[in-house]
Amino acid sequence: MEFLKAVTVQQALELILATPVKPEMEMTGLDEASGRVAAEDILSAEAIPGFSRSLVDGYAVVAKDTQGARETSPAFLKLCGEVRIGDVARIRAAEGSCVLVSTGSMVPEGADSVVMQEYVRALEGEVEVTRPVYVGENIIYTGEDVGEGSVVIARGKRIGPFDLGVLAAVGAARVKVFSRPRVALLSSGDEIVSVEERPPFGKVRDINRHTVAALLRASGADVTFTGLVRDTIEDITEKLTASGEYDLILVSGGSSKGERDHITDVIEKLGGEIILHGINVKPGKPTIFGRIFGKPIFGLPGHPVSCAMVTVRFVLPLVRSLMGEALRPPMTSAGTLTTNIPSSYGFEEYVRVKIARDGGRYLVTPIFAKSSVISSLSEAEGYIVIPEGIEGLEKDELVEVYRFE
Repeated sequence: MEFLKAVTVQQALELILATPVKPEMEMTGLDEASGRVAAEDILSAEAIPGFSRSLVDGYAVVAKDTQGARETSPAFLKLCGEVRIGDVARIRAAEGSCVLVSTGSMVPEGADSVVMQEYVRALEGEVEVTRPVYVGENIIYTGEDVGEGSVVIARGKRIGPFDLGVLAAVGAARVKVFSRPRVALLSSGDEIVSVEERPPFGKVRDINRHTVAALLRASGADVTFTGLVRDTIEDITEKLTASGEYDLILVSGGSSKGERDHITDVIEKLGGEIILHGINVKPGKPTIFGRIFGKPIFGLPGHPVSCAMVTVRFVLPLVRSLMGEALRPPMTSAGTLTTNIPSSYGFEEYVRVKIARDGGRYLVTPIFAKSSVISSLSEAEGYIVIPEGIEGLEKDELVEVYRFE
C-alpha cells in the first residue's frame, strides 16, 4: 500500500475492527472479576430479595387502616408483635393491627405497607399513626430487585464494582469471563533510551512505552514490553519474530517515511500484510495497521501525543473487541468553547482541552501544543473532534468533549 494514501477515520475503524476475533474464556472468582468482560449471560437462580422486606424502621400495617390519619386525628392500631431482622415473620398483620419491624425485617403476612416510626406514637399495647401510607410504601417485594431467571449481567458487558454487588446478591461466586488479550509493546528508534537512563545529548527517554501500556492495562489488556528496537532490518525482524506469540503487537515509532523506518518492509518480509498506512487524522496520520503471524499489528507514530491519541482512537477499540466487550459509546460532555480553534481542512483533528464549570454550563478551553508535547495530555481532561470537512470551530460554539477515561 502506498504510504500516506490515507484512509478516512471510518474506513480505518472498519478495517481495524474487521480483524477476526475469537477470545478465550476462563472462570474467575468474584473478587477478581471487576474490569473483566462477561463471556456469557449471567442469570439469577433466585429472586432478590427472597422475601418482602421493610425499607425503614417502623410498623407494618394494612394501608387502608391509616387513611385520613393526621396529628390531630390519629389512627389507633393494636400492636400484635415484632419481627426482628433475620427472623421469619410468624405473625399476621390483620386489619386494625400492626407489627413492629426494623429496616430489612421480613414483612409479616397481611401487611401491605410500613409506617415510619417518626409518624407513630407508641402507647401501651397500641400505637397512634399520625399520617396515612399507600399500598407498597416502604416495602421492597419479593423479586422486585432481581427476578428469578433474569439476566443480571449480559454477555459482553465489562463488569464494574457495582456489578459485583449484584453478582454477590445472586450468589455468583465464580463467573465466566473472556481472557485478557496479551499485547506485545515495542519502542522503535535509535534515539530512544529507557526511563532509568539520563539521555545522552541528542537522545530522549522512552515516553510512549509507559503511556501506551497504561492505557491498555486500564482497558483490561495484559501488556508485555518486549524491547527497544533499533532502526535496522535485523533488529526489527528479531524483535517482531519474538513477539509473534502475542494476540496484538504494537510498535511505537518507525511509522513515518524515513530512510531508517523499516517496519512495513519487515512486516511484508515476514509474510505479513499492510492493511493501511496513513489515516486522515491530526495528530497521528502516519499510522500503520496490518497483520503478521496471523495477529494484528500497529505501527504507532513516535511523537508522544500522536502515539497516545492513535492508541485512544484506534487501538483501544480493537483491544476491547479482543476482550469480547460489546460496543459502547464513549464518555462525553457538552460544553461551550472559550476561543476559536483553527484546523487543517481534510483531516479529522483531535484537540486536547481543559474543562471548567461556570454555573450551569461547562467551558471548554483548547490546549494548543505540538504533537511532541506530552505535558499537554497531562493537563487535558479530554479532547474534541473537528471533522475533516470543516476549517475550525468558533468561540461560544457548543462542542462535545470526549473524556479521557
